[in-house]
Amino acid sequence: MTEVVLRTSDGLVSAASVHATAAATGVPVILLHGLSQQRRFWDPVVSRMRHAPVVTLDQRGHGESTAGPDADYSIDRCARDVIELAESLAYPGIHVVGHSWGGAVALRVAAAAPGLVESCCLIDGGLSTPSAPRSPGSDPAIRAALLERLRPPDLGIPIDDIWAIIAGGLGDAWSDEAQRALVPTYSVEPDGTARTVIGIDRHMAVLEGLLDYDPWPDAEAVRGPMWAVFCEPRGLQADESRLRVIERAQRLPTAYVQRWNGALHDVPLQWPALVAGLVDSLVESRSGGRARSS
Repeated sequence: MTEVVLRTSDGLVSAASVHATAAATGVPVILLHGLSQQRRFWDPVVSRMRHAPVVTLDQRGHGESTAGPDADYSIDRCARDVIELAESLAYPGIHVVGHSWGGAVALRVAAAAPGLVESCCLIDGGLSTPSAPRSPGSDPAIRAALLERLRPPDLGIPIDDIWAIIAGGLGDAWSDEAQRALVPTYSVEPDGTARTVIGIDRHMAVLEGLLDYDPWPDAEAVRGPMWAVFCEPRGLQADESRLRVIERAQRLPTAYVQRWNGALHDVPLQWPALVAGLVDSLVESRSGGRARSS
């Protein structure tokens, strides 16, 4: 693994990891984490993948990024970071995979740089992005209410309590490997209490950028293979709005739509082998085709 520094065109700095061997010659895969996470989140998936090189990036505002709360967190700017990363590594083509918020960034990358992106994969994000764009006639109260609903807890609790909460959510999937992947997500004070490294202010700034993004023009513009995974916890039925998103995704001419029953939102930690297999299959696929669902 090689650690690299990304210097963005707007003067910020971030970190990325390139997982490759000397013999790695395939089209690289760039993995994009979700909101509040960091590049090590993908470690359980990367360790199970057959294809290399694989690149994981601390997206702006996350991990080792220098972006503060006042930085540009528009999806377009975040996508530009990924394109600049590929350019800095001299990659003529990439596969781009995004989880959650990272799915929106991956989708924008695929639409903005069709000559660069050979295929993209959206894991429980991107197409299901909550959207409340600022536009003439829009109700600012609706946007404010949505932002407040999405505001994360401030935490400030013992790190062991955080691990217990996450372990309870992941159930049998919780492991030392999953915990190691999440350690860089949190900053631990001398008294043992912890908060996310991104913090509340940057978290909300990223959400503002996400709400301004309408994914459908980009989804309809993508011409390469686009794999869209919807995670559906066992026993819960998707609500009507989510079903409409899935149905619309199935009509996209280049989309491969999958509904994973029993999958949690953080499926890269829950089922890393399944996600690794999906990404390997994406790399091996060289053709599009009409949407299909499984």
